[in-house]
Amino acid sequence: MFIECVKNNGIDYLRVVEGYTFTEGATKKCRRRIVRSIGPLARFDDGKPDYLARLRKSFRDGTPMIESLADLTVPAKANPKIVIPFQLESESDCFCVPKNCGYFLLDALYDRLGIYDVLRLHKSRSGVDFDLNGIAKLLVFGRALSPDSKLGTFEGKDSYLFPVTKSEKAADVYTALDCLSKRSESIQKRMNLKIRQSIGRDTEVCFYDVTNYYFEIGENDPDALDENGKVVTPGLRKKGVSKEKRGEPIVQMGLFIDDNGIPISFQLFPGNRTDMTTLRPAMKKTVDHMDFGRVIIVADGGLNSGPNIAHILGGGNGYIVSKSTKKSDKAVKAWMLDQAGYRWNDTKTFKVKSQIRIRKVRAEDGSLREISEKLVCYWSKRHYERERHENEKFIQYLDSVIAFPDKLKDKPRRIEKFLKKTQVDKASGEVVNTTMELSLDMDKIREYLDLMGYYTIMTSETDKSDEEIISKYHGLSRIEDSFRITKSDLCGRPVFVRTPEHINAHFLTCFIALTMLRLIQHKILLHQGKTTNSTEEWESGLSAERIQAALRDWCADPLPSGYYRMTKPSQDMRLIADTFHFTANPKLPIEPHLRHLKLAIDSSVM
Repeated sequence: MFIECVKNNGIDYLRVVEGYTFTEGATKKCRRRIVRSIGPLARFDDGKPDYLARLRKSFRDGTPMIESLADLTVPAKANPKIVIPFQLESESDCFCVPKNCGYFLLDALYDRLGIYDVLRLHKSRSGVDFDLNGIAKLLVFGRALSPDSKLGTFEGKDSYLFPVTKSEKAADVYTALDCLSKRSESIQKRMNLKIRQSIGRDTEVCFYDVTNYYFEIGENDPDALDENGKVVTPGLRKKGVSKEKRGEPIVQMGLFIDDNGIPISFQLFPGNRTDMTTLRPAMKKTVDHMDFGRVIIVADGGLNSGPNIAHILGGGNGYIVSKSTKKSDKAVKAWMLDQAGYRWNDTKTFKVKSQIRIRKVRAEDGSLREISEKLVCYWSKRHYERERHENEKFIQYLDSVIAFPDKLKDKPRRIEKFLKKTQVDKASGEVVNTTMELSLDMDKIREYLDLMGYYTIMTSETDKSDEEIISKYHGLSRIEDSFRITKSDLCGRPVFVRTPEHINAHFLTCFIALTMLRLIQHKILLHQGKTTNSTEEWESGLSAERIQAALRDWCADPLPSGYYRMTKPSQDMRLIADTFHFTANPKLPIEPHLRHLKLAIDSSVM
């Protein structure tokens, strides 16, 4: 029960009111009933300040200032419960409607990365008549916190504590995607500039890799042809070699990240492009024009080609790329298997050696270039055991074929490279062009088994130690982790938009969200005093999934009279708050307090 003051013909009247709940159908509802009418306020007012507040407090404490109310009160206990300083004003006040506050941090990063400025300029120059930045924020925040379809993200725009966008039309989302696609390169360049100015880019090495994303459609996009039937613009969604071994059309995405694991740029390619052909155009559009100085490009064996190496060196840069041991020439294989020159670790689980060699590569224009490079070869017991395990069934099959050669009649495709094919005359045994007989090439089998656990790396950095080269190459695991985050945590695929512009804009929002998560991870590592360019230390920080959950679950529930009830921050949210120097659990704040908190977060990022 509580004391309520209401107007009756313009006169303030006091009464005691009691709240109660009841169920109507399947819905629980709240109502009030009058317990006792007290009378006009003027009859009891003692003329001192705040009479009504003092009267209500005395009633709650069990010692009412109006004696006739004594029978309705219970004396206060020694440890009274906390009383919320407001009254329920409507039925909706009985229900929780939590609003997300975790986007405060993402909003601050969005502005600090310069995205707001790029889109504001685009809006002023192109005459866009809707809230372009608001829609872009909505798409990025939705991707980072609760990935959904474009329409679903727009419909969830009211889930944020303060409005993110003023747009009321879902159609604005698709117009915004066109604008984002047009400004994609400008946004990436501005983000890179802001990151360099604030935290700095560690670009001694730049990692590059390619992955692909599938679409749940059946046919390729058609190519745009000129009047002579020549391809002007190839279709983007094409069937190719899917990383997930799917048969639907895909797009290829090349991604650069720096030595801290923070994304630099991305570019899309048709799904039927091979990985090897993406590096040069990706570099020409981004890294070559970002004023990094000399960088070392680190990539896996799929990017290892003469034109790529020549382009990297031609720009004054360096490279660290893997080389397939199985596809190496005979001289390299013989050198790898020759145990002379290897240096072992103390536990005999790792060995390494290297050599400097001169070789020629063919550049993009067809010219030959002579280069000097270091070839590093190492063997790892862990890699060896993993490779043996992965090939266990095939090795067992090889053993059975050696014991029973007749099994070759039902040979699997994989064993083709280990076969000798000989034409034999069955009657005389002379080698003539008559009947084909199959037999195992035991030299190739022994070589295949002997090379398990061996890896080779080629590099222009001849002055760096073998161990440093290997360590830099292993940093590629962070770009693989970035692909995993984009595909899983950010739900980057399957992709449901259709036009090339909308597809590009979709991946731009994924790229921005990924960069934000990586920046948060980077600052947490610094806060914890850990190294930011070590794969081991990186894994010890907060994962992208945990950051997403912490920000998504940090909410405020609007209460009557302008108060808010904050959700209890998780341990991960407390770590994020400590890292960025703000309070994650203010006590019953009002709106100005929360706006001040948002401003404090704005000033603490980067």
